[in-house]
Amino acid sequence: MAAVLALTLAAAAGCTAVPAGVDKDLVDEWAMIGEAKVPEPSAGACWTSSATYIDKIVTTPIATTATPCNGPHIIETVHVGHFTGATADADQPPAPDKIAETYTACEAEVTKFLGGSWKAGRVRMLVYPPTATQWRGGARFYRCDVASLKGMLGALEQRAASLQGSLQPGGDRLIGCAAMNGTIDTWKDVTSVVCTAPHDVEFMGVIASKSGTFPQDKDAWKAAYDTACVDQIRSFTNGAINALASAKARYWYAPIAANGQEWGAGNHSGVCYVLLPKKLTRSLKNNGKAAV
Repeated sequence: MAAVLALTLAAAAGCTAVPAGVDKDLVDEWAMIGEAKVPEPSAGACWTSSATYIDKIVTTPIATTATPCNGPHIIETVHVGHFTGATADADQPPAPDKIAETYTACEAEVTKFLGGSWKAGRVRMLVYPPTATQWRGGARFYRCDVASLKGMLGALEQRAASLQGSLQPGGDRLIGCAAMNGTIDTWKDVTSVVCTAPHDVEFMGVIASKSGTFPQDKDAWKAAYDTACVDQIRSFTNGAINALASAKARYWYAPIAANGQEWGAGNHSGVCYVLLPKKLTRSLKNNGKAAV
């Protein structure tokens, strides 16, 4: 007890001895620690992810890891914007199907970055609001990202080069001709090739839905896109519908939106392709009446 008492007295004595030039206030000359903030991403960042298919990550943020852009990556951040007004004042981030204005803003930035509409390329636009945890921490930013695709069914592709300018005329991510991975009855996806190489698939173009609701089965797809796809084929090939039908070619269409949430955000477009019964080494553009 004596040892403890002596130590206490010594500490107390030390508090009364103030060196010359030093006041007794311990806090008035210390800078206050700033409020903790959620780290904000920046345009030009690149990311890897364990995701393999795009339908899992279109409007729902997943775990991504920042990585140098000169190495393998699957996602690039094109633009970072901020929610304002009533949306920013809410106690939780907006639902994916409630961000139509944000989705449109991202499309404009992504189109400038790529040099053309992402819907006509082997790329995917991703719109990421903050997570609920980030939102509670004060984050009000959203990311406009792009990812590279292998084929036309959403398989992600790593690449080291930036996607910037890749959808300009002649760009390496433009959808064009492809070879089926399988037969016309069994194909699972396609491999993109130049149209002078043997191919049995050709992209006709982006089409608009004739339905106001997200198509969730083949009957709904037909109602939304069938007529538009036929019209697009007729325009692309300069009227070769009959020639293609006689050759037993088929056409295929699908919504670009991965799910009802993305549809609710404003993406009602689809894609239209011609599937050929044999391989060609020329494009069908303005040339479809030639023998198939």
